[in-house]
Amino acid sequence: MRLLAGLPLCVLYFVSDLAYPIVYYIIRYRRRLVRENLLCSFPEKSEKEILRIERAFYRNLCDVFVEAFKCLGITDEEMLRRVEVLNCELPESIAAQGKNVFMLLGHLGCWEWYQEVSVRYRNPKKGAEIYKQIENRYFSSLIRELRSRWDTEQIEMQQTVRTLLKWNAEGEPFLCGFIQDQRPDTKIKDKVTFLNQVTYLSPGSEEIARKVNAVLVYLDVEKTRRGHYRLTFIPMEPTEEEQQERFPLTHCFWRLIEQNIRRQPELWLWSHNRWCKWELTEV
Repeated sequence: MRLLAGLPLCVLYFVSDLAYPIVYYIIRYRRRLVRENLLCSFPEKSEKEILRIERAFYRNLCDVFVEAFKCLGITDEEMLRRVEVLNCELPESIAAQGKNVFMLLGHLGCWEWYQEVSVRYRNPKKGAEIYKQIENRYFSSLIRELRSRWDTEQIEMQQTVRTLLKWNAEGEPFLCGFIQDQRPDTKIKDKVTFLNQVTYLSPGSEEIARKVNAVLVYLDVEKTRRGHYRLTFIPMEPTEEEQQERFPLTHCFWRLIEQNIRRQPELWLWSHNRWCKWELTEV
């Protein structure tokens, strides 16, 4: 992986192009799950359009892998050129009020690159990302190294509340990123209609935000061309209907990410078993 990261991205994209037919046609990685997710999410689309999105997703997935490992060798100058960040005034204005910022995002495009936002605003100066421990210690170590190039704290999921309470008590505003679109570990009562399907949600970030004086914002993702992303901080403003829910901001997140996905559906991680249709080992 280190040798791979040393290659120029143009070469890595050639590797991605070679990997695509292997992953899609030969290994057929989770093809059944991806197809079912797309059919249920977009019943209004034709079979031809579903197939186009499916193939575009697998091409994007191969790109995401090489882009992620490129974090081991990419320069700050190249990241500045490839990742555009808009509306940095939003987290800065929140920090200026002495409040913390929770940045909510989903698995769209190469999410490993999105910590680049931490070097584009002046405040808050302290940043963190929540991660779930991976059983394979070598792969876990590699992932943590990928993310260490940005001077942000990596907080293990089980330590989230304790760590953020401690930081809040210290009085210095911080920004913490939450990837919010994963399937909850346990089925909870709260749910939302997302992409035409009943979806159980995890309100953890909103619950913690109430305890640590944090404001939730959404990070909108757009892929402008291959290897180039535009990230935009968006305020989360629940609708009147969402305000009637126990967790209005969590419901607001699912509305915003659905709008984001519908603009460029191939960017989302369709191979994730979000709706528990069958076992994760299904190919």
